[in-house]
Amino acid sequence: MIWLKRALTLVAFGVVLYLFWPLIGELRKTADLFLNAHWGWLAAIFLLQMLSYSFLTELHLLLLSAFQGKINFWRMMAILPAMAFIEVAIPSGGTSGLVLRARLLGKSGFTPEASTFTLLLETVYLGTAMLVLSASGLWYLFHSGEFISRHTIWLILLVMIIITLLALVLWSGAKRERAIKISLRLANPWNRLAQKLHLKTASPVEISTRVERFYDGLAHLRHRSQIPFFGVAFIRVFLDIASLGACFLAFSYTISPGILLTGYGMMQALSVLGILPGGLGLADASLAVIYARLGAPGAVAVAAALAYRLIAYWGLRFIGFITWQILEGKS
Repeated sequence: MIWLKRALTLVAFGVVLYLFWPLIGELRKTADLFLNAHWGWLAAIFLLQMLSYSFLTELHLLLLSAFQGKINFWRMMAILPAMAFIEVAIPSGGTSGLVLRARLLGKSGFTPEASTFTLLLETVYLGTAMLVLSASGLWYLFHSGEFISRHTIWLILLVMIIITLLALVLWSGAKRERAIKISLRLANPWNRLAQKLHLKTASPVEISTRVERFYDGLAHLRHRSQIPFFGVAFIRVFLDIASLGACFLAFSYTISPGILLTGYGMMQALSVLGILPGGLGLADASLAVIYARLGAPGAVAVAAALAYRLIAYWGLRFIGFITWQILEGKS
């Protein structure tokens, strides 16, 4: 599975770089656009990103509220960018962020199972919001008669693959008995390794108890209304998309809502294929290519992509480095 992802990533990189090549000549114009940018919009982009992350924090709090443990809003908001930073500092396909999340949430009383599963649920809720908003962008383009690129086909295929994989993961743990059997099987190789390294092993009773406790929280989560979860997820994604639209406005270009939504969905789908965290490199190049192919002027597409990634990606990780230091200092 790993080699397939890497092969797809290399192919995607090759295609994106091939398509980005004509935009290299636009870099001088891009520099001029930055010199004449409307900096008020850039401040608005930063504010939108902060609001977007506050709703992301609220989504995590809603998910964690069904499990044992207690954490306040500001600590959770500090953990999320710290995770984003550590995933860049220690590239591991997201594993480093998952480990840091489990460790920091463990200090607030949450088990590693609850930490991991709520992160998976976050992906499901946000993925659903992105899918719906991107589909609405496609509907807008069809309805308005605007040009539709063949990239939209790839977007639909990639999203279907992602949803299918997530569905398989959720199905594998849908029942307690199945989850306990899988957990016990996975514990065997870990216990053998732990014995060799003189680490603590996990007994079958301990594993079963933790799984039972986890499913008690999951049952509580299932009986709650899903409206707040999806509502917060949609607002989080909508604000992120709005900040991207503001990037175009900062360079005096008003982008079509349909193109904005569709291009955002394509960028997120391509980011999933990236070996590096956050689709680093692939997302940076593909974002400019996508919007240039969807009709935005090349220089504007490059400038908007750079502004968005600098604020939404690198700015967040800079904040994450600071919050990580603070959280580690308090540990």
